[in-house]
Amino acid sequence: MKEFLVYAFPITTIELLAAVAGLFLISKRKTDAATKYFIYFLCFTVLVEIVGYYAPLAYFSGYKLFYFVEGTVFENNYWLYNINSIISYVIYVSYFKWQLNSPRIRTFLNVILVLFVISCMLNLIFSDVYFIAFSSFTEVIGTILVLFSISLYYYQLLNSDEILKFDKSLPFYISLGAILLHLVLTPVFIYSHHFDSESPEFVELYKTILLFTNLLVYLLYTIGFVICLKKKGFS
Repeated sequence: MKEFLVYAFPITTIELLAAVAGLFLISKRKTDAATKYFIYFLCFTVLVEIVGYYAPLAYFSGYKLFYFVEGTVFENNYWLYNINSIISYVIYVSYFKWQLNSPRIRTFLNVILVLFVISCMLNLIFSDVYFIAFSSFTEVIGTILVLFSISLYYYQLLNSDEILKFDKSLPFYISLGAILLHLVLTPVFIYSHHFDSESPEFVELYKTILLFTNLLVYLLYTIGFVICLKKKGFS
């Protein structure tokens, strides 16, 4: 139990720090709707993490805590994170979609997002993955869509005057965090079914990667919020 708390506390703390920094930004500066929704999503992420801790707390306490989930489909928290993953990918793609100037491309991404959500839900319904592991379909397709939307944003950035002040642009910091988050964690999540006592090496690798990746990602978001807070003009 103590080992889990030592590992989980830094992740929740840095996520909370990013969410609070974001809320402080929108309370002090006029921001666009995309930024507000992204910051609200960070708050939602903190809530999901806290709720999701019921599974490891139950396990490490020998089911003295949350005893009612033992032996049920809710013994693991995959059901929660599979739904959260879909929401997360939609938010990330939508955020970068609204950084684009082309209405056609935004419409195209809207269509893709609708198809993505429908296909992910069908995958969860008609496969046995929902309660037992992270959905590889959701993680792979979602990561491709996030990277694709970021690529469109970078292409627009390179062809505009915004490239001259990219280091003071919030979307740039969010894009760095998003790339790191999805490129590093997606392969780990796909092999999450190895996360058990029979694979201690993978358990340690899983925990280490998850810890340091989350620390770097949410630190990037926090830095972005602070830099934008200090700017004379927000973009």
